[in-house]
Amino acid sequence: MSMKSMILSIPRSLFVRLSVTWLLTAAFTLQLGYGEASPILAHSPESKLKFPSNPEPVNPAPVTYRSFAIKRAEWKKSLSQLRSEIGEEKLAIALKLNRIDAQHLRADATLVIPEQFADLITYSPFPHDLETARATPKLLLVSRRVQAFGAYEFGKLVRWGPTSTGKKSTPTPAGLYHTNWKSKATRSSVNAEWLLPWYFNLDNKRGISFHQFDLPGYPASHGCIRLLEDDATWIYGWADQWTLSTDRRRVETHGTPVIVFGEYDYRMQPPWKHLVMDYCAASVTGVELDESLRRYLPVILQRASERRTDAGQTAILLP
Repeated sequence: MSMKSMILSIPRSLFVRLSVTWLLTAAFTLQLGYGEASPILAHSPESKLKFPSNPEPVNPAPVTYRSFAIKRAEWKKSLSQLRSEIGEEKLAIALKLNRIDAQHLRADATLVIPEQFADLITYSPFPHDLETARATPKLLLVSRRVQAFGAYEFGKLVRWGPTSTGKKSTPTPAGLYHTNWKSKATRSSVNAEWLLPWYFNLDNKRGISFHQFDLPGYPASHGCIRLLEDDATWIYGWADQWTLSTDRRRVETHGTPVIVFGEYDYRMQPPWKHLVMDYCAASVTGVELDESLRRYLPVILQRASERRTDAGQTAILLP
């Protein structure tokens, strides 16, 4: 699917004449009917919240990695050797670190593997604590640069996993989304033969969503955010859906906020391939988070307040 980001511009004079409350309502509330949910791609007004400016990777815990080559002549033997050496559970962690599923392991591939295995959360490219999100009940971050998502509850990282976002010709647009509606399986709007399990819609007009699908080790989708099955089922059960008015024409409360940010360099080797030389190569930086949160957090907090106010008053309506 071909996607173009909408840029919403706001004249500077409005910042002088209008209150912050008016701005949040008029400039960033989506005037949506059912079928027109879309991301916010514009700048939010300057926030009074303080954001640490840090160009360094946010996950400084040192980890030593090594490379494991799957030899072309005996790739089945190589995989069998690796499974015997580290076991299935650790192999699953290794595959997540390499943003790849088991079906795409192939001859001549080189995997990055920790010298000493720990819980998956140890290798998170996202910070374990996000101080500026302490007031946000739930938040999903998706980094296109490092091809990973991070899920937060009141600023605490509760899960992370690999992704495969849009390929170069159909990139996943950056911006603020919300989890809208979900289905255990739905057909792709690009090709009806493609069944998308554990589907959670983010942009109802263009069909952008989280869902389970192939993870080949690089961005390959038509704009959606592909996930491994265990991550897709987890998000499916964890994230909140939108609530609609009884006539299904207006979004009463938004679902869980999702920020898609960062730029993937399609010309270069994926950042996680450099972990052997630099254990921070696949981590997001403080500057990346600062820019994204500064832009969207005021809107997120406003909508979280609306959700708390309206909780229990409006039924969730599925399409």
